[in-house]
Amino acid sequence: MEQTDILLKVDGLCQYFGATKAVDGVSFEIYKGEVFGLVGESGCGKTTTGRSIIGLYHITAGEIFFEGQRIAGGSKRRKPAKNRKRTTDIQMIFQDPVASLNPRMTVKEIIAEGLVIRGIKDKALIDAKVYEILELVGLRREHAGRYPHEFSGGQRQRIGIARAVIMEPKLLIADEPVSALDVSIQAQVINLLKELQERLGLTILFIAHDLSVVKYFSDRIGVMHFGKLVEVAEAEELFENPLHPYTRALLSAIPLPDPRAEKNRRRILYDPKTAHDYSVDRPQMREIKPGHWVYCNEKEFGEMMA
Repeated sequence: MEQTDILLKVDGLCQYFGATKAVDGVSFEIYKGEVFGLVGESGCGKTTTGRSIIGLYHITAGEIFFEGQRIAGGSKRRKPAKNRKRTTDIQMIFQDPVASLNPRMTVKEIIAEGLVIRGIKDKALIDAKVYEILELVGLRREHAGRYPHEFSGGQRQRIGIARAVIMEPKLLIADEPVSALDVSIQAQVINLLKELQERLGLTILFIAHDLSVVKYFSDRIGVMHFGKLVEVAEAEELFENPLHPYTRALLSAIPLPDPRAEKNRRRILYDPKTAHDYSVDRPQMREIKPGHWVYCNEKEFGEMMA
């Protein structure tokens, strides 16, 4: 990809909460029109990364650039109020469709809220956009007058998607958008996101812990562990040639559809204390092959290149 194709650049992002280093020195780029998957176990910092990008947190250190413009910088030495350039070109779909929707607002009010905040006052135009987006996400215009509690979990997530997409964002952050849904509904929502991405030309940061879903949906994948980004590669390359031991452990945990193969599946355990010796030779992100980056030290780098 050309440098001009970079939509979002995260450079040395740190997000600390007291002594807890939720995100610690994470750097990556997202290119226009792609789906970048961010995976890892619960608590690894992937959701915090997404929330830091959209500005729900004032980042501790590092910088975030959107379309070449700096939109966030570390707040350690500057006042948080002057730390953020606001943009509506980045929107977010939250994990819990129940908690993320105001129960006292109708569906129309929820979806239209961003347009109203943006300053649009033409009621007919707002109504037309809301009805159009409802149909786009698989709902009906008569749903506009109802309240969130009248819908199923999958329908509520569609409302959340509609609320984000109506703002015509250039970057959509999907924070585990299917993890709170029934398995039977998950595929429908993923297919909807894929359809919207192709139809609207969206760029998506897709945060999840289900690697099989991420492989299906993503162009490139970043793997996080304890606040660090440990591997980045194209989806197919990552699954065929995982290099970091944590990535191998994650992939080994994916259940297999064949019962006999599943019975013989060998689970890889990852213990960073025994897998690495970083006492002298410190690790950093290194490019093993074009587009395939691994967090490793000089010794590990030589072994991977051999």
